[in-house]
Amino acid sequence: MKNTLIESGDLLLNLPLEVVELEPENFEQAAEISHKVIDETLRWQTYQNALGLIGFEKWLKQRKPELEVNSNQSSILKPQYAREVNAVCNLKVGNLIVCLINTDNLTQEFVAVTKAALNLPEFAAHFYVLVEVLEEQGQVMIKGFLTYDQLNNYPQSVNLQTLENEYYQLPLSLFNLALNQLLLYLGFLAPSAIPLPVTVHSGIPDVKEVLGQASQSIVNLSHWLHGAFDTGWEATEAILTPSLRTGLDFRFRDTRSQKIDATESSLSVVQRGKLLNLGIEKAGESIALIVGFQATETLKYQVLVEIHPTGNQIYLPENLQLMVLDSTEKPVMQALARNTNKNICLDFKGNLEEKFSIKVVLDDISITETFVI
Repeated sequence: MKNTLIESGDLLLNLPLEVVELEPENFEQAAEISHKVIDETLRWQTYQNALGLIGFEKWLKQRKPELEVNSNQSSILKPQYAREVNAVCNLKVGNLIVCLINTDNLTQEFVAVTKAALNLPEFAAHFYVLVEVLEEQGQVMIKGFLTYDQLNNYPQSVNLQTLENEYYQLPLSLFNLALNQLLLYLGFLAPSAIPLPVTVHSGIPDVKEVLGQASQSIVNLSHWLHGAFDTGWEATEAILTPSLRTGLDFRFRDTRSQKIDATESSLSVVQRGKLLNLGIEKAGESIALIVGFQATETLKYQVLVEIHPTGNQIYLPENLQLMVLDSTEKPVMQALARNTNKNICLDFKGNLEEKFSIKVVLDDISITETFVI
């Protein structure tokens, strides 16, 4: 570990920066993490953030080995967050939460910080730590930090400036460069000393209401084309047997060939599935909702929706309904399962940013998933 002085133009930044050396296996580990992200740009971003995480963990181990570091729930390990969160959020150090912001270089006076890391309660952190990855040199620099309350109290007269749609621009001078203080805080500070925002839920819903209520999140299908998948949506091979997957692929290609010409054959296609619980009293009748999505032409997208039985079930429950709702929650398409249906299917086209919902109903239980293209 080294202390370094950085010169920026005419301004000498007389700041000691701690530098951590990376080993060959660290690059392999970062590559393995980033490989789960399909989009090449997001994959490189994830790779850089993973190196920053590895460097920060090594720094903590060298400087304060008694600290327990847990990255199992960090955003870097969840590829569905790659597009919205260009940072390493939800990193646990002891009882505190840390967010790592990977900066381009210290010569700039401002730092670009992803908005999600600051605005969304689920990504808020007690400490926001600046790191810089110097891949060619095989190094990670630990630069400085900012607490959540310092950021929250940032004067309105110098309000957070928007650099791009997904980023804030913060002055470097806002960050504390005394890394020994950060180590002290991480070792002794109680989480209550820096209150974080929480998502407030009013009332306690009963079990049946939870089973039947609509999903609170909106699934962005356009993000699927870039490898960013929402929580709960799995690869089809994880929830369907090979025979069912083959049939689904065939139907999707068949529907597609009827609606677009051969010049569009290279456009992206993605499929994802989610298990739906139809209620405790129908525990043996769990079903899988499969959604196929692809671009067919400029600003036009095709959606294929299927319902399949799971486990040892061969047929869908009789009278199971599959509906597509428009943005006003009015049914525009529907299909009904008979006692010999192995699946039911609906397909349609939509425009970019168009919102719709898929509703599955069986007796007095209904489940709704909301989407935006």
